Amino acid sequence: MPNAEQICWTEDAQRAMGVLLVRLARADADYAQAEIARIDRLFARHYDLTPIEAAKLRAVCEGQEKTAGTTEDLAKAVQDMMPLEQRVKIITALWQVSLADGVLRDEEADLVSRVADAAGVPRSDISVE
Repeated sequence: MPNAEQICWTEDAQRAMGVLLVRLARADADYAQAEIARIDRLFARHYDLTPIEAAKLRAVCEGQEKTAGTTEDLAKAVQDMMPLEQRVKIITALWQVSLADGVLRDEEADLVSRVADAAGVPRSDISVE
């Protein structure tokens, strides 16, 4: 049985979240190792994956990121695929990746805000862990 951090994600929801995480990490044109490692840890925790499985999923998402459509379209798809509680977890994960390298850049903060707005996540529900 999944714990509170592990949600039954559909493959489409996993990929949408993964593409958004990769897009965020690349937003400042510096895809840092700390961000990559954070994405892998998030995948492992949220999807109950081994480190190798998480890295493979990230690699798939990296390949899909450039052709995945607009950030807003991805966020709207996330909104259609999952309830608010899961969308809040995605926004929290985005903040975690944006802070992974120790520097919050304007491009990253802007992308997280746009995703939250397009996914229908109220700012009052967002926490940065």
